[in-house]
Amino acid sequence: MIKKVFITLCMIFILSSCSEQQVETSTSNEDVKILEDEALLGESIIWYGRHHLEDEQVFFYYPGTGFKIMFTGSAVNINLALDNKHSDIYFSLSKDCEPLLDGDVVVLSEAEQTIQITFDTYGEHVIEFVKRSEPRDGVTSLLSLETNGTFMERPEEENVPHFLIIGASGISGNGAIGEPWQGRTTANSSCLHSFGYLTAEGFNGSYEFVSNSGWGLAFGYNDRTGEDNIMSAYESVGIDADQNIVDVSDDHSPIPDIIIVNIGGNDYSAVINRLTGFAREEKILEFKDAVADFIFTLREDAPDAHIFWTMTEGSFNGAAAQSVFDLLPADDKFYVHMVIINGVGEGGETGANNHASYESHLGSSNILIDAIEQYTDYNRTEE
Repeated sequence: MIKKVFITLCMIFILSSCSEQQVETSTSNEDVKILEDEALLGESIIWYGRHHLEDEQVFFYYPGTGFKIMFTGSAVNINLALDNKHSDIYFSLSKDCEPLLDGDVVVLSEAEQTIQITFDTYGEHVIEFVKRSEPRDGVTSLLSLETNGTFMERPEEENVPHFLIIGASGISGNGAIGEPWQGRTTANSSCLHSFGYLTAEGFNGSYEFVSNSGWGLAFGYNDRTGEDNIMSAYESVGIDADQNIVDVSDDHSPIPDIIIVNIGGNDYSAVINRLTGFAREEKILEFKDAVADFIFTLREDAPDAHIFWTMTEGSFNGAAAQSVFDLLPADDKFYVHMVIINGVGEGGETGANNHASYESHLGSSNILIDAIEQYTDYNRTEE
């Protein structure tokens, strides 16, 4: 769901360039332009999501991270690295402003790999390259970009809402494009088929993920230190393939306009639901304290952002979070909204690994879009 105006501008940009130069030119060494090291953070590349430069490469961990480039030429080589591989990493590729979900799927499987992207004409082109897989699958980094033409400076940023998307397996699209009988794989999972991204796409918004399967708000399946949780991960640029929080702080830029949260299921299934009596009640109180702390942190970092905390009907973690929201001061309560979304198997068949399918995610995104239109001044873009 891309704005018609945006598509029109892209087509004018592309067609005007292609009309100037329809003949393929030679690719001598003088024609090749390379972006590497600090230039990967320069004026020729637009980054999506959290990332940082280290050892002459740009690391990007979360699903939904990637970049956009504009260039004059007919080919681009994307040189990538994959460290601590647990699975193949999947990307979506958009060429010349096509929607990401309609683009090609690219697989990164080697420690170092070059992805070559070609066009039929030598002219002005646009490429978006976005990671669909989670941090748990391997550590990805961009080594360099090279073209047989020249990279163009990025345009001024569009005036679109920025979405911060926080959660675990559900919002990461675990099993979203798989079958009910399948286990989770990187092939059948995609954050771009999850309700978080689909909601941002509904407003033609920019987006940033902080998510990984198994993680909780206060404690989850991965928690080994008592601090391996999404609250701590929120302060960092990422999580690595060994489930460690990367020791690089995030500057929380750009400030989000909309925050979508889907967290708490792992707190309950990994810890709280295994306890009884006083021990259970104590952990529930810890979870509620974490909800309050996280809300106040988000409110301080993004005081004008509306927070949409999502739950499925009847979930214990959602009810616990709602009990916290009921006690918020009026100024904070105005910006915090609980939204009930589809559960697994609602609004569509079950996906892989007993997680929601793309159809269910699409339905949940429509629920969220309606809520955002209700509580903010943002409106869904035309299809």
